[in-house]
Amino acid sequence: MPKKKPTRKSWIDLSSPLKAEGAAGVYSATYSLEELTRRGAIKDEVFDSFKRVTKLADLSWRALWTRGAVAKAGGREKFLRQARAVIIFIHGWDGSGAIWENLPAHVCAAENDCLILVPDVNGFGGSPFAHPERLTPDQCSPQANMRALEKWLSTLKLLGSRREYPTVFVGHSMGGATLFYLNERLWSGRTVGRYAVAPALLLNDLTKKSFYRTLGAGIFAGNLLSLDKLQNQFAPFVINQLIAGASKAVQAEHKRIFKKTHKQTIARTFDAMGQAKKPSHGREWNRFRVILGHSDRLVGVSPMLDLLASLGFTSRQVRVALGDHYFFSVSKQSQPLHAANREIMLEDIRGLVEESGKG
Repeated sequence: MPKKKPTRKSWIDLSSPLKAEGAAGVYSATYSLEELTRRGAIKDEVFDSFKRVTKLADLSWRALWTRGAVAKAGGREKFLRQARAVIIFIHGWDGSGAIWENLPAHVCAAENDCLILVPDVNGFGGSPFAHPERLTPDQCSPQANMRALEKWLSTLKLLGSRREYPTVFVGHSMGGATLFYLNERLWSGRTVGRYAVAPALLLNDLTKKSFYRTLGAGIFAGNLLSLDKLQNQFAPFVINQLIAGASKAVQAEHKRIFKKTHKQTIARTFDAMGQAKKPSHGREWNRFRVILGHSDRLVGVSPMLDLLASLGFTSRQVRVALGDHYFFSVSKQSQPLHAANREIMLEDIRGLVEESGKG
């Protein structure tokens, strides 16, 4: 009798160390495409295709769930098959999945039949570009970021498979801008919710567009800032100016990522922010919500509201919260304004999950 081929395990069923998250009963495991390929959960040619399309060397993420939900389902593999929805948190420029702090864990605790994914994206953290010295702005743009996320989800068989998972994206800053470029053909027949948090889509802010293009081009050419000045002077300036109200942990994570990330990734991503293309007109923005900070120094409220109006958004889809670019991260200084925002975001995300579940 011919030998049966060994069954290839799903990525989530492989043994990975568990880490307690910031909510009761919530745990996570960390994965990367490179590791899963090495362990046989992903075929070599599939990983090669991902790298070729995205220009990334790898992509890393955390998966969150409650132990109770996994035990009830009979294991991670069965939990994955039974998940009501997939919720994906996307960070922005010079960040990592850690900038969300315990918000994904609280969403997981509240929606414990959903799978929560928190990736590092766009050349930062555990998802670096293979050849950052060869990058172009187009490869670092919000459009490219969405294409990479879609390729990642296809690689994990969460997109393009028989199982149609309702999916909710939560994106901050450049991650929020990414949500405007979803490839609707790929998602045809599938339910998608989108929640853009302070999206850095600067199309109506000509001053900031010009500033970031000049800054990115100057850093890339080496004419504007040396690596030493970039790390020791510019990084603290950006952190202090744009996310002054964020927690110390979030500010420390930005400093860590800034020092770790290739200079050209930082430069080309800046350049891409200034060159973003306008999303197509005429599309319907179903299950799409936007929340802005009233004193955000990166995303101006007035230009963004004008842009959203021109794209066809309505007042029911847009909210303005009190706070800066990180209005969901609480420090001692920002506590009076930011503390309520995290609860508002949790409610909004849960509402999108419920709406997405109805199809």
